[in-house]
Amino acid sequence: MARTPAAIVIDQDRQARYEIKAIIRATGLTFSGEAGYGQEAISLATETRPDVIIVALNEPAERALQTIDALQGLFPETPIVVYSQSRELELARQAMLAGARDFLPLPVRPETLRDSILKAMAAEESKRLRKQGQSPAPSTVGTVITVFGAKGGIGKSTVATNLAVALASHGTSVVIVDLDNGFGDVAGMLDVKPERTLFDLVRDLDHVEKEELKRYLARHEASGLDVLASPPVLEWRKLAVDDLRRVIELLAKYYDKVVLDTLGTLNEVSETALDMATMVLWITTTEFASVRDSIEAMKALDAIAIPKERMRVVVNAISPDDSVRPQMVQEVLQKDVFWQVPYDRRVRQGTHLGQPIVVSAPQSVAARSFADLATVISGGRSENGHKPNGGLKWFTRQQPANAGGS
Repeated sequence: MARTPAAIVIDQDRQARYEIKAIIRATGLTFSGEAGYGQEAISLATETRPDVIIVALNEPAERALQTIDALQGLFPETPIVVYSQSRELELARQAMLAGARDFLPLPVRPETLRDSILKAMAAEESKRLRKQGQSPAPSTVGTVITVFGAKGGIGKSTVATNLAVALASHGTSVVIVDLDNGFGDVAGMLDVKPERTLFDLVRDLDHVEKEELKRYLARHEASGLDVLASPPVLEWRKLAVDDLRRVIELLAKYYDKVVLDTLGTLNEVSETALDMATMVLWITTTEFASVRDSIEAMKALDAIAIPKERMRVVVNAISPDDSVRPQMVQEVLQKDVFWQVPYDRRVRQGTHLGQPIVVSAPQSVAARSFADLATVISGGRSENGHKPNGGLKWFTRQQPANAGGS
């Protein structure tokens, strides 16, 4: 299955395109096509709908600048990154005025290009959220990320644990809460042995302050992630929804990121987690049953007034035979695919051994996908330390021919 994000290269020089294509592939990102300037570039972008457009800009610059301007006008939410033999400030300024997000002098190293792409796309997503009025108000409250899926066996907990570990590696404080009130096993997937659980924290909640909170959490030493384990199934019956809300509020008071792993069905616990989320990562596979259950669950959320704008669809590839494109999933769900996790057999192996793939095989394609997702979620940190709700939309549904602008 293709890696994301995907990039196209616009350059009149075929040899230069070949060299940039090699750099893109070295970053682990997807190369989706190449073209020259003008209508050729516009046709390629229209056909491929890339996540980022990479354009060469050298003297004479007029044709390249016209192409950048046209691409920005037609695809305003798709960031444009420029590379150039020139280091002239005036040329860089002209590129920015035409709509480029970043300007990279040649030679470009793979890690520099990768960082530029991720930051450019995170900035575009942050701008989109501001336009929709979703920018967070200044607050010391951490970001609550609810990981939900309307079916079991789709890798929801695997996504939650790997994402939480990847987020912790960014140097921010992160806690993962196991809200699977069936037989949650986040602790086992991380190979930690908690002495206390969510039930113990709820019982003592009126007396717990920041200093005492750590006693109820287990530490994943490899990443610094804190884990609040799920209680035995019978103890869940003694927990009230209001108590869960208070626990989540307490954790968000002291942690930058609170990751909530939920049961694969809609019940009072998962509905609470969805309601309190800053962002919902909605996990699905491309299997018919998973997509069908997602459709039904989204209909149910309409009835209980959970805002759909918080949701980000994540397609998790759980089979090497999965040949269904994410675009097909989003057409059925009528919601853009935000992220795609590629298939990697080591993901399941790591889960069984209590070793998240982001720790056991950090250079694997799946681990890099989780790391990129964490980067996007964390990469919008503003200078005053606050973080945006969103991340980054990898895929955009094709609009009808008579539709308006983006």
